[in-house]
Amino acid sequence: MSTEASLDEADPHLTTAINWLAELHSGEFSPAQQTQWAAWRRADAAHEQAWQQAQTLWQGLEGLRGKTIPGAQPLLPETRRQTNKTRPYRLSALAMAMACSAILAVVVPLAYPPSLWQADYVTEKGEQRSLMLADGSTVTLNSGSAVSIHFGPSLRRVDVLQGEAFFAVAKAKQPFLVTTAYGEVRAIGTAFSVQLREQDTQVELVEGKVEIQDAQHQKQARLTAGQTAQISQGQIAISTKPAESLALWREGYLQFDGLPLGQAVAQINRYRPGRVVLLNPALAKHRVSGLFRLDALDQAILSFKAAVPQLQTFSVTPYWVVLR
Repeated sequence: MSTEASLDEADPHLTTAINWLAELHSGEFSPAQQTQWAAWRRADAAHEQAWQQAQTLWQGLEGLRGKTIPGAQPLLPETRRQTNKTRPYRLSALAMAMACSAILAVVVPLAYPPSLWQADYVTEKGEQRSLMLADGSTVTLNSGSAVSIHFGPSLRRVDVLQGEAFFAVAKAKQPFLVTTAYGEVRAIGTAFSVQLREQDTQVELVEGKVEIQDAQHQKQARLTAGQTAQISQGQIAISTKPAESLALWREGYLQFDGLPLGQAVAQINRYRPGRVVLLNPALAKHRVSGLFRLDALDQAILSFKAAVPQLQTFSVTPYWVVLR
């Protein structure tokens, strides 16, 4: 289902405000346009509100502003060409090397942050991938995930560098270790998932037993099937979930069980192409529930309106959805 067909039509005031904002930043905003823009803002309170929202959206793109995508612009700026009409402009080998180095210095960290440079396997947004390890264990990577593999005669270890992975561990003499920035999971023959989040690591144990500890080795615990744990700095919190709700993403589903709206939006953004933006922070704590297919997450967005009646949804593009 496409976003354009299923979500509310774009707010005409916001659309106009975005057009004005684009003109303002175009470098060709004439005095006459400035007068018309100011008059439009004064004409209606809804216009001014839309203008403030457009500015919020614009500021959300600040991290990309000023960065050039290779190939998006000519190699020789047009102004330089005009001032060198009588003599072709040629880059020296040194200048070319410096230009390439500058491009790489900007583009590589954006595409692959330093934390992922050591990754052996990486999945993109919306992609899932299964791997067979040397000992017969399998690892399934969730959307936007990265792991590094360390295997040897006496070593079985996988480092989760980003995202989430599900492990079906083959039995062997040496333990199977999964590490993140927040802690470690030690298993023999079990099935469990490990998700690295911003402030902690979540472990969900489907079968068997595992031992867990935080990265500082201050806290240790043992999990049994059906238990989950959040490992943070110096803390481990354990709870129990129904077996059928563990690692549902492997079956192609995303579940919200009384999850705050702000966190639900973040979950959707892990899988759905493009971006969903929640403009109204006052609504972020409203709780939402439901079970949704990963390939039809627009239905999840639409369901938010039933849980939060004052919520409005519309699409700026098929990939950019705004909630307010």
